[in-house]
Amino acid sequence: MKKSILIILFVIFSTGLSAQINMVSKKIFLDSLNRETTSPDYSYTRVITNYSQKSARYVVTDFYKNGRKKMTGATLDRDILKREGEFICYYKNGAKESVVEYSDDHKAGKEINWYQNQNKKSEKQNLWDPKAKKSQTLILNCWNENKMQTVTDGNGEYEETDGPVTQKGEIKNGLKEGIWQGNDSSKNISFTDNYAKGILISGISIDANNVKTFYSSLNEKQTGKKVSKLK
Repeated sequence: MKKSILIILFVIFSTGLSAQINMVSKKIFLDSLNRETTSPDYSYTRVITNYSQKSARYVVTDFYKNGRKKMTGATLDRDILKREGEFICYYKNGAKESVVEYSDDHKAGKEINWYQNQNKKSEKQNLWDPKAKKSQTLILNCWNENKMQTVTDGNGEYEETDGPVTQKGEIKNGLKEGIWQGNDSSKNISFTDNYAKGILISGISIDANNVKTFYSSLNEKQTGKKVSKLK
């Protein structure tokens, strides 16, 4: 009899605890582009642990389908990911991929990246000017997969991959300098850019049909539209 009572109490306690946890947290499903989805073919799950409480920050953690962490940090908005403070990202095997500091959803501060085997990949310093709404990234140190350092104290040769875009060129005083060459697999184009102190001043892209597009700023390159310049 006593055993039955204990079991009933345990079930009641567990149910109440579960309800309490669900009350203060929210779980959503995300597709491969990090958009919320109801599809059973979701790619990730996201848990906002203190969702129902009013807070200046909300802890957010993304998980791979295998249950391992993909990302963890804090957001200023419980419904929209607005990063603040330190964010840690992980590879699917659980190895650490990056540690990045954010301020008001902009990279601001130190950034460290690792290869999947945990060899260090790069050290960067991100700058964010909230008044001018401008950001800048300084490449401080970089290593290739063979542990060879290719950028030292902001100078050297650097190759980066950001999604479908791969490019490489010279780093001088932490910034892109001179000719940079690369390709964008999503648009099936190759490009050659010319930088001065980290600012894109000219470039040309060539598509699969050998059609050339010229641009004179990063905005023109991204939008494909000419930007009127003030005289």
